[in-house]
Amino acid sequence: MSFADLVIKNGPVITMDAKRRIADAVAVKDGAIMVVGSEPEVKRLIGPDTEVIDLVGRALTPGLVNTHDHMLEQGISSAFVADIRYPKARSIRDIQVIMEERVREASPGQWVLGHAWDETLLEERRFPTRYDLDPFSPENPVYIKRVFQMGVANTKALEIAGITKYTHDPEFGTIERNEGGEPTGLLRGKAATLVTDAIEWTLDDREKAIRQACIDYHSAGFTTLIEPGVLEDKIEAYRSSHAKGELTIRTLIQVGFLRSLDEAKWAVEKYSVGGDDTLRIIGLKMMVDGGVGPRTALFYEGYKDRSDVHGVQMIEQEELNEMVHLGHVNGFQVAIHAIGDKAIDVAVAAYEHAQRRAPRPEPRHQIVHCYFPSEDALTKIEELGVMVNTQTPFLYFLGDSFLEALGPERCEECMPVKTMAGRGIPVGISHDATVTQPLPNVGLYATVARRTINGADLGTAEAVTVEEALRFYTVPAALHTFMEDKVGSIEVGKYADLAVWNFNPLDVEPERLLDWECQMTFVGGRRVFARE
Repeated sequence: MSFADLVIKNGPVITMDAKRRIADAVAVKDGAIMVVGSEPEVKRLIGPDTEVIDLVGRALTPGLVNTHDHMLEQGISSAFVADIRYPKARSIRDIQVIMEERVREASPGQWVLGHAWDETLLEERRFPTRYDLDPFSPENPVYIKRVFQMGVANTKALEIAGITKYTHDPEFGTIERNEGGEPTGLLRGKAATLVTDAIEWTLDDREKAIRQACIDYHSAGFTTLIEPGVLEDKIEAYRSSHAKGELTIRTLIQVGFLRSLDEAKWAVEKYSVGGDDTLRIIGLKMMVDGGVGPRTALFYEGYKDRSDVHGVQMIEQEELNEMVHLGHVNGFQVAIHAIGDKAIDVAVAAYEHAQRRAPRPEPRHQIVHCYFPSEDALTKIEELGVMVNTQTPFLYFLGDSFLEALGPERCEECMPVKTMAGRGIPVGISHDATVTQPLPNVGLYATVARRTINGADLGTAEAVTVEEALRFYTVPAALHTFMEDKVGSIEVGKYADLAVWNFNPLDVEPERLLDWECQMTFVGGRRVFARE
């Protein structure tokens, strides 16, 4: 008899299979699931060298699948950047205290970085400026990133980036200025890249970041992840880490961000779909609009507080059509960032154009975010087989800023995951780190409770059950990765990618989900994380 390498028993084992079975035990052999069933079925497979784990009231799920997180950026943030998120920093003064301490620890001239503030949650309810940072950082460039699409640079960082009162705003970006025309340090949209592009990261830095990111994601139960929007230097770091055996999360790359047809042509000439089950290039990443908080998400209707502002369209329809077609005919999954209703229509039209021009079975293109789709857009998404990757954790962390920007009535229709799942649209949820941290406990809670960090309800008609929320991290999410025959459920023959949790999420009230915590994570039957 062939004995198991690993047995996990005394369930519940939440398989997420088509029958939605809850088993008692699972046996693993050679990195794959050998048996899923009752304890007597599995007990006979325990040999002298079998590792046996007794769940003792804990729960086992498939390793979670993350459909859109900037993993390397998360690693850089975790390894090198100060955390100034709410509630750690509740005010600009708190940000100053945290950043001043980091400056004291830094060498003169060394970059000092922080993330990710949200002005709607700060006591002062205003944007920080360079004048808040300059008093304690005369010799160090300091940059603090907002949760999305904005940041604040101190005077030293502005000098290094060459930003003065005479610097023109870049396309799709704004350098905020005071009445005298001097930059305040607040950089919106593409203007932020004037500073971030001046920050140099070495290959060693990126490899360290990937190692840290693997720890971060495994500690949250993730075993598979789509990494969107990386280019040459970051792809090189992934390949180097994989070659060294340091990449322990199954990573699917979408090359980008691609902002023009010329960039799309470069990408399809430089890269092709391929790799192995640890590192594979699968797609291209594009971007139509911005975000709700910065008022750059593209809507037909103006914002609540700025009715004349409708957001920005970063790529015109005709050019996007050609970009998507190029990726489509070259076998790539195309992922388009689209948040507002108008942006979603633009993305859907591009997919419709590509499929009509060159029909292709199951391209599995994605709309990333897809917060405010119209009924017509949902119908076309369903017909085209487009997948939706959305970020319900934003409802918790950023929902208050959504309500401020759009009002409660429009927000009732934000992220209609219940409607989409009911129509058979494969929905995956993610965290878009570093916008929010990769915390699936918050993901489950936000998807089920639809409540912000300050307690406001947001689109409760689109709330789903805990089981359905967990599915968004498993079975349909695996479809996004093209690995549904290998990950996403606990079934015989699939990889033994598994996560142990402190309790069964299916058995608790929604508020308790915030306490859900990963205890152990396995990739291919190998333990890659254990909480002490």
